[in-house]
Amino acid sequence: MGLGCEVREDGQVSFTVWAPHCTSVVLEFARGPDAVQFGEMNVSRTADGGFWSATAGKEVKLGDLYRFRMETEGGTECFYRRDPYARYTQGGDSKWCVITDRGESFAWTDWEPRPFDENIIYEMHIGSFTKEGTLEAAIEKLDHVAGLGFTALELMPMAEFSYATESWGYNPRQLLAIHPEYGSPDMMRKFVNRAHELRMGVIIDVVLHHGSVDGNELWDYDGWSHEGGIYHERAGDTPWGKQFAFWKSEVMDMLRAACSMWLGSEYRCDGLRFDSVNDLPPHVVTNLTWAMHEQHPGRILTAEVTPENPQALHDYGLDSLWVHSGYFDIIQQHRALGRGHHGGGDWAEGWNLPRLRTVMALHYGFESPTQCVKYILGSHDQVGCSHGGGHYEDYKMIGGQHRYAADQFGGGRADPGAVNAVRLW
Repeated sequence: MGLGCEVREDGQVSFTVWAPHCTSVVLEFARGPDAVQFGEMNVSRTADGGFWSATAGKEVKLGDLYRFRMETEGGTECFYRRDPYARYTQGGDSKWCVITDRGESFAWTDWEPRPFDENIIYEMHIGSFTKEGTLEAAIEKLDHVAGLGFTALELMPMAEFSYATESWGYNPRQLLAIHPEYGSPDMMRKFVNRAHELRMGVIIDVVLHHGSVDGNELWDYDGWSHEGGIYHERAGDTPWGKQFAFWKSEVMDMLRAACSMWLGSEYRCDGLRFDSVNDLPPHVVTNLTWAMHEQHPGRILTAEVTPENPQALHDYGLDSLWVHSGYFDIIQQHRALGRGHHGGGDWAEGWNLPRLRTVMALHYGFESPTQCVKYILGSHDQVGCSHGGGHYEDYKMIGGQHRYAADQFGGGRADPGAVNAVRLW
């Protein structure tokens, strides 16, 4: 059964939602930025009892808005809910979702992915890559990124997230909707297509282990409030929020859909990066990777596993792992040569070739270089934020602060030596 909103070839629009504890579901429709309502229709419970489905006629069009009005037993509680499978929403506190297609009419440019061993990856945060913080603005800069020699882009999370605790995207409000401040699904397709035209692949960072503490659209979804309701009950906790109820087939279906959406015909991305795999049960990871390898052969599946463990490749069915340690090895090498922000002193040991060999070539325990995605100049975890990052005790060996590589190599962007060191690496 296809969940969510789907525009059919005959122009009708079907809607299906999982809400086993509701006694009544109504679809409401609206139009325009002010969400002026123009109709509603009853949604029928399906034969198995856990799902609700309806089909709207041609009076409902692409770009129109919809939301679910639900009631619990006896009509004691009435509330509005978004569609968990919506691809686009009004954002903020709004419950309105946007009727979109799945990119069937988008004019894609033919694209032949590069071999994996040719990838030089640029990690991009759409929200801060340009002053506008949008996909549209980022598209205008892709020529520049390609001109620097990068052959792939790894986008930090694109699913709609909450700004309450962070602005990177690692606290998802729901899993299949594009973050509305970044742009629309069609703008995402334009971004991917332009990257492909410039011979750059696109990898998407997906966060599947927890839902946002603030603004979680799946919390107590159908009125059942036990431990967060149908999407969270009997799940564990993470440092960032409650895990999903991985033991439920309906939840696993949603996670697979949230991965397949990026790799399939909707967005045609080239790979996924699974965030913090340590916070996912192993059987969940293997379920996802096996499904993606089967449905989308040739796509890259990489992950963050801490500490770096080559065995995880085989245990989880991954193609490669993030390797952070090279960043710290490089900074220590600069200090060993008496250069950099904290150069000399106890670190003045000269060149450490074995350490540099693992930075530039095969890392400890791995069988091939393509099994390691090496963060030579640091990832978002090392950079921190645009204001210099926070101070952490576990980073005191490199100055106690998340910073750009140019800051660690010397006096930052104004220091020619530091800039040249960045270019060297």
